[in-house]
Order: sequence, then structure tokens, then C-alpha cells
Amino acid sequence: MMILTVDIGNSTIHLGLFVRGALRKTWRISTRPGHTADEYALMLRGLIGEGMPLMGCIISSVVPSLEWPFAQAIEQEYKTLPMILDHQTKTGVVNGYENPEEVGMDRLANAVGAGYLFGAPVMVIDFGTAITIDFMDKNKSGNTMPVYRGGAILPGIEMSADALVKGTARLPRVPLMGMDHVLGRTTEESIRAGLTHGMIGAITTIVDRAWEEIGDICRVIATGGDVIGLEKHLPFIHAVDPNLTLFGLRMVYGINNDCPLPPVK
Repeated sequence: MMILTVDIGNSTIHLGLFVRGALRKTWRISTRPGHTADEYALMLRGLIGEGMPLMGCIISSVVPSLEWPFAQAIEQEYKTLPMILDHQTKTGVVNGYENPEEVGMDRLANAVGAGYLFGAPVMVIDFGTAITIDFMDKNKSGNTMPVYRGGAILPGIEMSADALVKGTARLPRVPLMGMDHVLGRTTEESIRAGLTHGMIGAITTIVDRAWEEIGDICRVIATGGDVIGLEKHLPFIHAVDPNLTLFGLRMVYGINNDCPLPPVK
């Protein structure tokens, strides 16, 4: 039984192939708006193989224009119509946002994945094009479903670097390697120091203030393509799981198709 999970982000498309409930293979490819269903089908054939017997697929997307070409490619290549995660989909989580339809699907998938792997209460930091920090709590009303409470959004490190280049006349685009010291001795080092430690300071402040608001020092889980290198500066991170979103998507697929993931040991 093979199920494909697809997380379409602003910078990358993250795919995961689950076989009998276990994540067996993952891929990350660049997000390129404008590709046709045929082009995506050809790409999928190269990654997964031709004619693989997929039982099903689920797609989460923050780029609406890519949802249907990708879904059509999967239907064309593997003869299965993918689920597309939206605000009407059963997730096993109570959406506590004031306007539930405003929550990004990747944020909900992260919450579901964190609940499955680590339990609630739990906080998730997703290091992507934008950095999202989200909190999922136990349900205090007697309902067994955990509650997604909301979170914070801030620019990712790549987006911040791009803003410096676009908004100034002379500052260059620099390689975003980590900086252990704060005071750079060249312009390149100074930019890297500002971006790295500014991001660390912002995230640390948000997590500390969030703990104060919820009254609990809950576990913090990190995910996303840009997490590597920053987590060593954030000692409160309990675990790093770059595939958290994929596990959340697989959980949602199972809830809606009566094929749940096995309990975490």
C-alpha cells in the first residue's frame, strides 16, 4: 500500500512516499510556477517510477496555481485522484483560529504531524520561505481532539537577505552560512551575523513569550528546509524532523480514508 504525500511550498515541493505506514522515500524539488501537468507527470515518473501502484495521494499547497496541474499529473500518471487538503477536510484537530479558512494548510499539517509524533501540547517552528511558529494544545473541553491555537509568522532568512539587497543600493547578496560571532569584520560577515542572530533572537523571543501566554513550557519541534544550522543556536528545540509536514499529511489521508498510521512506539 503506497501513499504519496505532497507539500507544495513557495520555494520547494516536498514529496514523501509512504509504504505500509512507513515513510520510505522523500524528495525536494524547486517550486516552478508555470509547469504543465505533462511536465509534472514526467518529473514524477523520473522520481517515483512509471506505473507504480499508488493507493492514493494527498496534496497541501500554499501556491494555489500549482494544485491542479500537480493533481492532474498524478491522476494522469498513476490513475488516482489526489485529495487536496483544505479547510473542509477532516484533520483530527480542532481549528481554533478566529477565521479558520485563513490558516495555511502547511501549518495545519505541521500541527497534525507534531501531534502524531510528539503529542500535545507542542509548538512547531517551520523554517521555510516564511518562518511559522504554531501551537497545538490539549482540548480542555473534554473533546479528545487537540486544538490548533494559532501562532506567529515572520520572514525566513532567505527572504530577509533578499529584502536587504532589494532595499539598499550597495549591500550585496551573501552566502547564508551561519555565524557564531555577532560582530562581523567585513560587510559580508556583518550581513550574515545580522541575519543569523537577528533570526535567532526573534525566534527565541517569540517562543519565550508564547510559553508565557500559554502558561506551559511545552516541547518545541523544528522542521523545514532551512532549519539545518540554526537549531544549534536554539537550545529549547526538543527535536528536528524535516518530514513533519509529510507525516501530518499522511495522518490526514488516513483519517479520511480509513487507513490510519500505526501508533508511535
